[in-house]
Amino acid sequence: MSNKYSDTEIIIRRAVKDDMLAVTEMIQELADFEKMSEGPKITVKDLQRDGFECSPPAFRCLVAELKKGTGTIIAGYAIYFPIYSTWEGRSMLLEDLYVRTSERRRGLGDKLFDAVANEAHSEGCCRVDFHVLEWNNARSFYESKGAVNLTGWEQWCLYRLTGQALENAARNASEK
Repeated sequence: MSNKYSDTEIIIRRAVKDDMLAVTEMIQELADFEKMSEGPKITVKDLQRDGFECSPPAFRCLVAELKKGTGTIIAGYAIYFPIYSTWEGRSMLLEDLYVRTSERRRGLGDKLFDAVANEAHSEGCCRVDFHVLEWNNARSFYESKGAVNLTGWEQWCLYRLTGQALENAARNASEK
């Protein structure tokens, strides 16, 4: 059997609300892979609300659907959203791109990534930004697509403000 599926067996499509159960499962699979099993706090209801019940939606999602026998399975997803660069303008942030372990190396990640890039390009975005753990072998996949590691190239450091520090900053702003 071929290592890749034919294009007729792979469908990359915009996710619908009912897909969020499969996406939630894969978010947990990704967290497990990243050795952060306790990380995801998001629920199916959160994804459904934030992606499909508010305007504008907080994120966009594509899924990779595979024909298997007489049915289909959701084998991967990409979650992304528009951002803005003060240097270059419209941009896109790819939050997650994940393909189930059993379906890897068959071209699904490639198709999902290209679909996000195509959407960004068609909307006039100048770039797609994303983060990859240093030890993740997927770095070579992204580099083969032409992505540049900004940590080494431009020496950007990624920061995050959460929990008590976020609350403190918010409280400081409201007290001024």
